[in-house]
Amino acid sequence: MNTAKRHSIICYGITICIFVIIALWGMGIFGSITGDEMGYSILSFYLIMPLTSITVGLIMGIKGLYWKWPYPVLVGILGFIIPRFVFGVSEIITLFSSFIPALLGVSIGTLIRKVRKK
Repeated sequence: MNTAKRHSIICYGITICIFVIIALWGMGIFGSITGDEMGYSILSFYLIMPLTSITVGLIMGIKGLYWKWPYPVLVGILGFIIPRFVFGVSEIITLFSSFIPALLGVSIGTLIRKVRKK
């Protein structure tokens, strides 16, 4: 397996692990969030998920890794599913807490890669 494929697998794996930890934390596996729902939501959906999405997307774009364009779709789906598991509802806005940052990260990373090549 070449390094680009290996790095792609690592990037997807890191993202999925972080999102699974967020989901498990919200479902009470690491302790109850009862009374701390607002803090959990702000920390997870407005800080950790967007930072993870944009950072990994940027890395994937700069390195020109395989399957970089489906990455925003994957994190968008995960960002939509996690609130469903935790709170029992899904709003379309939660899709954008991870999809838009990932799309920006991949796009900016790809642009940086193209500028560096010239």
